[in-house]
Amino acid sequence: MNNPFKTNFETQKYRLKRRSKNIVQELYRTVLLLCVIVIITAAMIYGYMFTISSPYFHIKEITVRGCKELTEKEILSLAAIKPAQSLLAMNLDKVAHRIEANPWIKEVYVGRELPNRLIIEVRERLPVALIKRDNGFSLLDTDGVAFKKLEKNDELDIPVLNVKFSESSDSELFAKSLELLRYLSTSQDFPTIKNISEIHGHDVFGFSIFTDSGLCIRLGFDSYENKLKRLNPVMADLERRNLRLGFLLIDLNDPAKITVQKKEVFGPKMQIGSKKGYRI
Repeated sequence: MNNPFKTNFETQKYRLKRRSKNIVQELYRTVLLLCVIVIITAAMIYGYMFTISSPYFHIKEITVRGCKELTEKEILSLAAIKPAQSLLAMNLDKVAHRIEANPWIKEVYVGRELPNRLIIEVRERLPVALIKRDNGFSLLDTDGVAFKKLEKNDELDIPVLNVKFSESSDSELFAKSLELLRYLSTSQDFPTIKNISEIHGHDVFGFSIFTDSGLCIRLGFDSYENKLKRLNPVMADLERRNLRLGFLLIDLNDPAKITVQKKEVFGPKMQIGSKKGYRI
């Protein structure tokens, strides 16, 4: 007769042996899997390090596009790219941020052209006027951003923007100033932005333009292109009359009723003289 106690012991012993065997197998598979992962990871790291350190991907050429006010040399100085630097390992965002630190830069793109060329494309701000700020003048761009203080080495032929407004009309008049400046910066007709020394703006009377010769052109608000197109025949008529343009005010506020008057004082702060003008 079999001993129940002995039978039960044998059964437990067999189960324990089977479980131990399964645990060893699982442990073996886990260790093997970890070894494979370590080997693959090490191979990938080695491959990556070998690739980025390969002379094949070292920067051999840098192309800079879009320079106008800044020179290519200045852009490269801002980029601060080390000699024989790997194109693959370079942090392009950091290079872009370093270039954007210059106030002339509005936007910058930095990209790779494999295997060894770096592309830097900049978009500079377009200054359209000088605006009085603090103890000097600042450059104003087409977006209305006073992006840098005027310095001695800034060789610019742009007008001074002089606007007078009430607090309630501040933003509206400034927006209209930018609209006029944008038009003048692209217009090919007289006066271009290079012929203008100063622009006066008033929230009631609108804008007046003063040319380098002292000619005053009163524009008012809006329809600048239509108004300035009417200026050519007026100028032609004044030349036939042999009138000195530097001492005249031309009122284009109403294109259907253009008036020309003589003025006594040269410059933007002139007063209209008592002499009669004539109507075109």
